[in-house]
Amino acid sequence: MAKKAVARRVPIHRGEPYWEREKPETVQTGRLILSYYPIAGKLQVSQAFKDRETGELRRGRTVTLDQEDLALHPEAQELLARVLDAWSE
Repeated sequence: MAKKAVARRVPIHRGEPYWEREKPETVQTGRLILSYYPIAGKLQVSQAFKDRETGELRRGRTVTLDQEDLALHPEAQELLARVLDAWSE
């Protein structure tokens, strides 16, 4: 039987956002932009597209993986590790 999910109240953050406080390590591929913020514990995965006017690679839809959330849900962490393992073979 699956464990019942328990919602936790995240305190309201007042202050500068992590993406303004910290410079990320960024990698661009043809389709993705990955940005890792080690201090904040965030990994952003963005869909990349070329701007029609400038030709510049820009961010589209973005999903943020949170280190704390993955630590609270080991099954999600295990799935992510399995996927990365399978893709590296």
